[in-house]
Amino acid sequence: MDAPRRLKAIFQAATHDLSVNPDFEKFDENLSPNMRALRLTMTIADTLIAMGVSVADVVSMSLDITDRYCKRKVQFDVSSTLITASQDRGNDMEPLTLVRHAMPRSINNMLIQSIQMLVRDIAHGKVKLQDAEDRLEEIFASTKTYPYSLTAAGSALISSGVGVLFNAKLIVVVIMFIVGAIVALLMRYLAHKRVPLFFAQVFAALFITIIAGITTYASTDLNVSWLQNINPRLIVVGGIIMLVAGLAIVGAVQDAIDEFYVTANARLLKVVMMTIGIVAGVLIGLYISRRLGFYLTLEQTTSTGFIQRGNWEIFGAILIAAGYAISTQTGKFGVILAAGLGAIAWSTYQAIASFAPLSTIIASGIAAVFVGIVATLLSRVWRTPSSALMTAGIVPLVPGLTLYNGLFALVGNTGSTSTFNEASLTLFVAALIALAIASGVSLGHLVARPVRRTLVRARNALPYGYHTNH
Repeated sequence: MDAPRRLKAIFQAATHDLSVNPDFEKFDENLSPNMRALRLTMTIADTLIAMGVSVADVVSMSLDITDRYCKRKVQFDVSSTLITASQDRGNDMEPLTLVRHAMPRSINNMLIQSIQMLVRDIAHGKVKLQDAEDRLEEIFASTKTYPYSLTAAGSALISSGVGVLFNAKLIVVVIMFIVGAIVALLMRYLAHKRVPLFFAQVFAALFITIIAGITTYASTDLNVSWLQNINPRLIVVGGIIMLVAGLAIVGAVQDAIDEFYVTANARLLKVVMMTIGIVAGVLIGLYISRRLGFYLTLEQTTSTGFIQRGNWEIFGAILIAAGYAISTQTGKFGVILAAGLGAIAWSTYQAIASFAPLSTIIASGIAAVFVGIVATLLSRVWRTPSSALMTAGIVPLVPGLTLYNGLFALVGNTGSTSTFNEASLTLFVAALIALAIASGVSLGHLVARPVRRTLVRARNALPYGYHTNH
């Protein structure tokens, strides 16, 4: 196969749609309504768990369906990707147990929202069982998806938004966008070839770091005029944030808070392994760059850039949050709201870090709490999953620069104990910031959830016709 055909085949594999919906077979009406309701519930739970929705939300929605359609109570248990539904059918019939294994699939927030709306109508008694089966079949058959070129551009916006966040020159922002788009295609291609996600993260981080090293070499040794006085380190930082953004750390921490410890441990271990993959890729890339003479440098003053004020920084946060929302197939109004949440997160962080004698860890956590509260309160109005908005809103807070600083110091260590300790401490701070962000947004969600329920009840109690006239 010649080179053009080979490149075409690689591109087709990279853009192949991997978000396969689970098979949903409409069962004969002679099957008992109880069994049909259980199968309907398991299919919905399978879809939501596979897309990283928190276990508490999935169990709650599953119980809404079975409480409406089943005469006897059903118990649900989720252990990582294993979903179990158990029902005691009395003395005359044997207990019934259904088991389903949820295969991970790419996130589609528009699909999640359609399913949530269906479950909400079921819980309110607006949909009969037959109609619910028909609606679910229609949802799977007509799932809205963005072209993969658009979702890849969304991922690239995360990377280039980091450049805007740190006042990078336009040429660096453009390079970061191109590298981000290539990495998105690379990750898609590796997934199509069934390469384990850990190694895919390693290859992606390695590629990003090598590109940054080549850019440094071109600007310093080759004296390329349009690359003079640029900051190639931001290419690595933007790549780190883009790769970390895809990790379901919010859902994992939320599961732990909700005491679904088995699933939380599994998801947290996955997050840890994927992060180790990023770290390994960057470390290997930094080492190779040094061996080839592509010397990436580190400015300690860069770390203070997080608290610098300015409209450009806000715009960068908006790009990052909106890019993540697009990459996870969020609806148009959801993308707008995600962009606003990114601005809120960054503005809150700047205000706290500038005026209060608090550490970066606490400031990040407080900003995340605000994001969780606002996302939870507005998700129902904008008909967008709150988890999608929360995750998009906190992406600008991801400590990509801190992680890079720690890794660079680790690679540059010449055997000095003090240097190694400093690098280890920086990496530990990055881990604490990430934990504070995830815990903060989960806390905000828990605080706002009962408030949202109260507001919904108050709205529903208004006289008939008021909703449409106002």
